[in-house]
Amino acid sequence: MKKYEILKKAKEIFLKVWNVPLMFSFLLSFVVVGVVEALSRHSLFGGFEFLFEEPLFYFMTVIALTAAFSLTYFAPKRIFAVALVLLAVLSMAIVNFVLLFTRITPFEAVDFSILRTGISLVNVYLNTFQLILCIAAIVAAIGLMVLLFIKCPKVKVNVKEAAVSSVTAITVATLVIVLFTVTGVLPQSFKDANKAYDKYGFVYCFTRSIFDRGISQPDDYNKESVDELLDQIDGNVTNEPQKKPNVIIIQLESFMDPSAFVGVEFERDPVPNFTALKENCTSGKLFVPSVGSGTANTEFEVVTGMCLDYFGTGEYPYKTILQTKNCETICYNLAELGYTSHAFHNHTGTFYNRNIVYKNLGFNTFTPVEYMNSYDVNPLGWAKDYVLEGEIMKALESTTGNDLVFAVSVQGHGKYPEKPVEGETLIPVVSGAEDPVFKHQLEYYAYQLYEMDDFIGRLIKSLEEYDEDCVLVFYGDHQPSINYEEEDITFKDKHASEYVIWANFELQENDKDLESYQLSAYALQQVGINNGLLTKLHQGYSDHEEYESYMQLLEYDMLYGDMHSYGGGQYISPDMRMGIEDVTVTGVKNVTDDYFVIGENFTKSSFVYVNGKARNAHYVSPTVLLLEDYIPVKDDVIVVKQITKDHVELGKTKEFVFEKLIKSSDVVPDAIED
Repeated sequence: MKKYEILKKAKEIFLKVWNVPLMFSFLLSFVVVGVVEALSRHSLFGGFEFLFEEPLFYFMTVIALTAAFSLTYFAPKRIFAVALVLLAVLSMAIVNFVLLFTRITPFEAVDFSILRTGISLVNVYLNTFQLILCIAAIVAAIGLMVLLFIKCPKVKVNVKEAAVSSVTAITVATLVIVLFTVTGVLPQSFKDANKAYDKYGFVYCFTRSIFDRGISQPDDYNKESVDELLDQIDGNVTNEPQKKPNVIIIQLESFMDPSAFVGVEFERDPVPNFTALKENCTSGKLFVPSVGSGTANTEFEVVTGMCLDYFGTGEYPYKTILQTKNCETICYNLAELGYTSHAFHNHTGTFYNRNIVYKNLGFNTFTPVEYMNSYDVNPLGWAKDYVLEGEIMKALESTTGNDLVFAVSVQGHGKYPEKPVEGETLIPVVSGAEDPVFKHQLEYYAYQLYEMDDFIGRLIKSLEEYDEDCVLVFYGDHQPSINYEEEDITFKDKHASEYVIWANFELQENDKDLESYQLSAYALQQVGINNGLLTKLHQGYSDHEEYESYMQLLEYDMLYGDMHSYGGGQYISPDMRMGIEDVTVTGVKNVTDDYFVIGENFTKSSFVYVNGKARNAHYVSPTVLLLEDYIPVKDDVIVVKQITKDHVELGKTKEFVFEKLIKSSDVVPDAIED
């Protein structure tokens, strides 16, 4: 009887709170924030940590969620509406929880924009059981919500009470956020997303990543201020360099000298070539905008010379402004000196929309993995980097003038396996890693570094024998996605990477620590090139007290302002071609009962279309595609398209109109004979 009375009393109290919109919304929000932050911190008591360490931001988040829950009182099916808001918040918190385990960086709004290509990588981050569990959870959640909507009783809505409550909650939440922003309690930008999420909370940071985009207009922005800065920078006259070497810049995925792990000793040095380069060439620390992921943002800073600190929270310019706008880059600057610019990436061409963005960045050619042959993949399915050596040399030999080559590698990509996987090779850790999961990840990672370092050695050897002057830059885009703390690495900073500058001619050693947006300008400075406003700014004003405000002024003007820097105009983007060599169809050959499309530069991403309709075809060799269930008919129009795994057409051959089969006396590709 006593138990019944307690339950009855509890129900009465709940109903009283339930019928007071602001009270119920506030109390529910208080609990939800605790759960969300516990997930965000991977700690059962993470919510309490957030409450006691950052009480201002805990209650700011509670107030914001109170405003959201107060709106549910307008719904006749109130229980369903509350459950819907709860599901949305907790689902995103769970996604954040999972991402922090896999790629180390938190969940941001930009992740929705790369969802299509991200899905193709899900097998890297989740095993089969985990994937099935996720799908089952999603199906169960949808099913429960449908059932709840059907079964949930309707209640009479007190519109006046709901309106007063929601307006009050929204007003208070708005005032608090505005007050915190104006007084500087909330920062203008986040340099370190992980630290920001810990300090300000998941709800605020994720919401801010939705709306915070672009660069805020500087207070002193006008034509006069830009012209004044241009006059100052243009005082550093553009050089006509005595030497114009080929410029090759290689961004190495998750590359870090593993000797940086404090106390960890490997059986052998995983990166002997890189170690030798650091000892004998210009080198230093490189401070990048990303940790564990975010390759495209380090890439953006290096290619453009722009600093991401002025952009929105978690923003990827490749997914926003650079979809439709171009700006100053090393490509356009070197084009003034007659350079041809080539981009390479041994991963899919659509990732971060590089197939669109690279044109706006000024590249003349782009070769993604869909245009590459003769490469292997590592145990996680990432293409090995050695394939880039041949592609780079092919680019240098494709022109008679000077070349800029920018290559983005992929082999070192995480998530690194926590236990043995099929086909893996390890470099053993002999001391300093006691945790078996951490130890295995390091050993797997070290061997990937070893093969990437071998690519470094191969490329240098090829360039040593090349008869044109070349300056070569290597750098890591960010640290690996392995769980460790800043005190576990000698850098003492998770945003630190390293770079080296090598040349196949005599080049003075000038070691210096740099920000990633300074790297291209610094590399060009070593050979006497200073074309470009941002290049001049980095080369001549990095110690100036107004350096950062000058950067922000130019970046805003170039991307979001009136483009006074360009005289009100824009750069003219080149007609970027996909691949260094054309994919072509030259004929159709019949051997016994099989028909083959004959041509040049086919890859495993080549697909045959006849009269606009896709046909079953299999890659045989760079010159042969095997057709299935097709007998050619006169005047059939045959086209071969390069298609990504996410079903995007990157390019296609010229139309080939079939007239007759290749005669048996004609040369038959060896692949058919085999």
